[in-house]
Amino acid sequence: MAYAIRVRRSVRHSVLATSAVMMLSGAALAAQQAPMLDPLVEDGTLPPVDERLPENPLVVEPVDSIGKYGGTWRSGLRGRGDNAWISRTLNYDGLVRYNREWDEIIPNLAESWEVSEDARQYTFHLREGLKWSDGTPFTSADIAFASDLIQDPDYPVGGLFLTDPGNPVTLEVVDDTTFTYTFEEPNGLLLDELAGVNGITLVSLQKAYCGQFYPAENENADQLAKDEGYENWAFMMEDKCAFGQETQRWSNPDLPFMNAWVIDEPWTANASRVVFERNPYYWKTDPDGNQLPYIDRLEMRVSESAEELTLMALNGEMDFTDRHITTVANRPLFYDGQEQGDYRLGANVPSQSSTLVLQLNLNHSDPVKAELYNSKDFRIGLSEAINRQEIIDTVFTGQGEPYQVAPRPESEFYDEEMAKQYTAYDPEDAIAHLEKAGLTETNGQGIRLMSDGKPAVITVDVISAFRPEWIDMLELMSLQLREVGIDLEINNIDRTLFYDKRPSGDFDAQVWQGDGGLDVIQEPRYYFPANAESAWAFQWQSWFNGTDPEIASEPVDWAREQMELYSQLKASPDPEERKALMRQILDIAKENFPVIGVSLAPDGYYIAKNNLRNVYEPMKHAWLFPTPAPYDPQQWYFD
Repeated sequence: MAYAIRVRRSVRHSVLATSAVMMLSGAALAAQQAPMLDPLVEDGTLPPVDERLPENPLVVEPVDSIGKYGGTWRSGLRGRGDNAWISRTLNYDGLVRYNREWDEIIPNLAESWEVSEDARQYTFHLREGLKWSDGTPFTSADIAFASDLIQDPDYPVGGLFLTDPGNPVTLEVVDDTTFTYTFEEPNGLLLDELAGVNGITLVSLQKAYCGQFYPAENENADQLAKDEGYENWAFMMEDKCAFGQETQRWSNPDLPFMNAWVIDEPWTANASRVVFERNPYYWKTDPDGNQLPYIDRLEMRVSESAEELTLMALNGEMDFTDRHITTVANRPLFYDGQEQGDYRLGANVPSQSSTLVLQLNLNHSDPVKAELYNSKDFRIGLSEAINRQEIIDTVFTGQGEPYQVAPRPESEFYDEEMAKQYTAYDPEDAIAHLEKAGLTETNGQGIRLMSDGKPAVITVDVISAFRPEWIDMLELMSLQLREVGIDLEINNIDRTLFYDKRPSGDFDAQVWQGDGGLDVIQEPRYYFPANAESAWAFQWQSWFNGTDPEIASEPVDWAREQMELYSQLKASPDPEERKALMRQILDIAKENFPVIGVSLAPDGYYIAKNNLRNVYEPMKHAWLFPTPAPYDPQQWYFD
């Protein structure tokens, strides 16, 4: 027996939960379009707006008011690698999506779906009459093409919900708007996967365009690639049809989109700006039948200099941003500059639990260090030797509180005991734990000696370009840990090397931010060895995920128990059962204390021009919930 997933119509979810009702009224109203499109319709370049919209457009309820058309949203990119900002602004239009409260999955390109009771079969129904930005129909055939490509071993495209070796999936295309995924085993988290950033891949590969580069659709694809100077079809596909956060996706103006804005000035190697214009085939309207988006263009300045972007914002030359420059250190500067820059500051609630996560490598290639790092007493000793309040006062101007890696207070999984354990600054108890871990002797410099007689030196890999404050934090931690006989050395490296070191296990520790503070189930990387971001036990997560078998190693009992629980969680169709299983995983994490946090990430902020309307506040800020896109920038407008 199957059951339908329908949109709830409670008052609390009225922001978008009323979309099922609004669709009907929207379809009955005469559709309106942006004035910039009028000449294109008049000269026959575009069909009329009612022919460009689907039969039942998704109706977006504005945050405050019906908007007006026009204007350019100005923001900035931090150099060539800042593709995530583009994804966060315009690339959140998957089959399904989260609502603005991030507590419910609601329709999007798929207007409805059914899930079997055992969570093995999912049937989706697309909106009738959807069109890509080039006017080509968006149908189940595009989903089938993307699914085939995602699962092709010769094209490392990602999309784990279709490539889990332990749970094969088949796709049946029923008709142009209906298709069914059938998994060999239950997949209770599929909708969460599709509602997050990973789900965008599935709707980003148009068969009509990208199929010409794929051998299964075009037997001459390899020759076509070689004729254009590529080694083979896969390289050409990557260049022409890259998706999601890949830089190439924003470099090809010929690539069709389902997003509100499409490429006008591409992201080339020497581009000083990237520009997007409204998609005339966008499939959402407001309640009055006005086709979205309201804003005509997005213009992003490309700069390697955070100082240049900061000055732009202070001068009122950014209409909305919350990336790179909205730091704790800059908050007083931006606060004082509001009147002169004609902007306001809005609140962001971060998903991160901790400002910095110290991940000792429990799978270290050096057996002496591996044994030491696997000692819970050693980790407790390090944690109690950290003067967190000093770090908070010095680096974060007093904002935040001592905090381990644990669900945030706003989360339903919040556990005060887990969040606060071993956060009290207690050098004497820290020394007792270090000695219990076997570090009883010291050298002439006062550094404790490991079992092989070598000094206890922890070299910490860090990417300062990502979070400049991490260097300040680590410098303070280095001074604090030296007081108890531990030498912490800072190794500032680039992001490529940072990730390349993980499989071999030849590193001491790495730091990152505390993901999983709000997205607890979706991002459990620090609670157990869940994925490739679990740097603290990379070889254990490889064993769990069936990846890199040549380096995978079997986990210790407690981690293996967590993995078994998470496998049950993924298989469960019952949300309450999934929550109960997650709480068991968290209890085991609390008991075994695998990673060390520093402080609760304080609320962040965004910068918005005073005339920019319909901007939600406060925004929850995450990667899996790619702020600000879930807050519908399509309905933002300039007054």
